[in-house]
Amino acid sequence: MQLQFADLELDEKLLNAVNKVGYTEPTKIQKLVIPRALEGRDILASAPTGTGKTAAFLLSAIQFLIDFPRRDPGFARVLIMTPTRELAYQIHEQCLLLAANTHLQVGVVTGGINYGTHKDIFEKNNDILIATPGRLMDYMEGNNFHAENVELLILDEADRMLDLGFIGDIRNIASKLPKQRQTLLFSATLEGKVLTIAKDLLRDLSLIHI
Repeated sequence: MQLQFADLELDEKLLNAVNKVGYTEPTKIQKLVIPRALEGRDILASAPTGTGKTAAFLLSAIQFLIDFPRRDPGFARVLIMTPTRELAYQIHEQCLLLAANTHLQVGVVTGGINYGTHKDIFEKNNDILIATPGRLMDYMEGNNFHAENVELLILDEADRMLDLGFIGDIRNIASKLPKQRQTLLFSATLEGKVLTIAKDLLRDLSLIHI
């Protein structure tokens, strides 16, 4: 019997959104990531573009926020870092669709836009923040974004971020996050610098290779 989204213990709000988006059944990466993520495991996953990994980590993140609603307004509880502005906005668009039936606030912060343009994101309640590392570091250094509320860190296309020279920013940002957090790392390859950063950031990890 084929596993369905309803078998992944997703909230009805998410199942309705999944249905509206047109997803019929979970992909292999979604079947593997979502249950383990919802158990609170750190995940190191090798998954190429086009396998459904974005929905895998977004559904996991949104379900986490539904299961454990925040008590007080504040900065993002889920931080998603990705290498480029284009990818950040693609993730943001998909996140808005999947979170459409919730009251979650989703923001996006990237380079290529005048510094300070994102100011309104940091002045209101924010649940999920999608960002490129360099620009997020700028805002953290400017004391505009505070990372102490982050409970779930997601690194998407980590190999590309490292190839673009973001390893220092990623380390700096991660050092400001709570040590008691969950981390999901996705990369097309699992070698070299990716394994180094994974060793530094992930604990009790579950390895997934597609």
